[in-house]
Amino acid sequence: GYRISYINPKKPVFPENMDLLLWLQPRNPQKTLPEFSRYLAAGGKAIVALQHYNIQQRQYRGSGFQTVYWPQPQFHRFNSYLEHVGVRQIGEKRGDQSGEVLFDRNQGHLVLDSQVQRSAFREYDPQQVARPFLIRALGAGLSSRSIITSRLGELLFIWGSRFSLDRKKLSRMGFTSEVLVSTSSHAWTYGWKGGWIPEEAFDEPKLVARRLDGPQHLALLMRGYFPPVELRKGEQGRQVLAPVSEPQMSSQHDGALLLIGCSEMFKNRHLYSPGLQNDQFLLNAVAYLTHGRDMADVQSRERTAKSFPWQSVKTKTGLRIIVVGLTPLLLLLYGSIRSWRRRRPVLVP
Repeated sequence: GYRISYINPKKPVFPENMDLLLWLQPRNPQKTLPEFSRYLAAGGKAIVALQHYNIQQRQYRGSGFQTVYWPQPQFHRFNSYLEHVGVRQIGEKRGDQSGEVLFDRNQGHLVLDSQVQRSAFREYDPQQVARPFLIRALGAGLSSRSIITSRLGELLFIWGSRFSLDRKKLSRMGFTSEVLVSTSSHAWTYGWKGGWIPEEAFDEPKLVARRLDGPQHLALLMRGYFPPVELRKGEQGRQVLAPVSEPQMSSQHDGALLLIGCSEMFKNRHLYSPGLQNDQFLLNAVAYLTHGRDMADVQSRERTAKSFPWQSVKTKTGLRIIVVGLTPLLLLLYGSIRSWRRRRPVLVP
């Protein structure tokens, strides 16, 4: 029921009276960011989904066809704008600085193509994958206070990334932020500089990984006045984003920006994956930002059964024993009580 207009990123022209901008995985967005910032500064609303890496699965003859994983950089470069409003997506590799691959103990599973090189030609085989870079967002990781996420069951952030907030800058600029989706409290990262991800990084932090303190932000909603930016020549002659020196005061309105630390989850082959609600998450967000809470309440009216978070082997074994053995134990207890009552001597006055 929405009217959709396509915006060419090479020659961005925003339609007049646009209710919402949906931007999936920006690619070298320098040409579009000035127009995007002016749209938000005028009170616009936007949903931006972005991630730093697509993790490629590969198998080589030289490694005995063992599956290895390589984070393929995506270069969305959207942090050049986000840093002006006090937020940053963590993980981008810059020069000699290492990037970051995010892991979570609540890992999901998915069928992904694996590149196999048996000869001079590349082959692609679909394989079931269960690794901690497939981050399940569920339970406490879905905000119960937001109509966008309160009725969702489970989301899968495929190779997702986290956001960090500069609280002082946000407060100084008058922004409010609401975390909609987060990791579990057992999340960790691997500092990636190149090559394959070592196998030991997939385990919870030991030598090559770093544990994070508490749940990490995977999706957040920001509200406030977003200052416009423009392209200028920097010190080395490169074009950089800088705040507009004299913004038009008459066009300043509070806007809204929903940031999602994954774009892969909205691609056609993953959008309707069974047991997940990636599509419902997007529809709820669009309804809320375009028409308000009442429309989002109608859009999200179908509740979904909540998923269970990760459980240790001991916990699962204990629960299985309780579930399987509870009924026989109750029957045995009932039979013992009846047998005891029958054998009890009866006193006749």
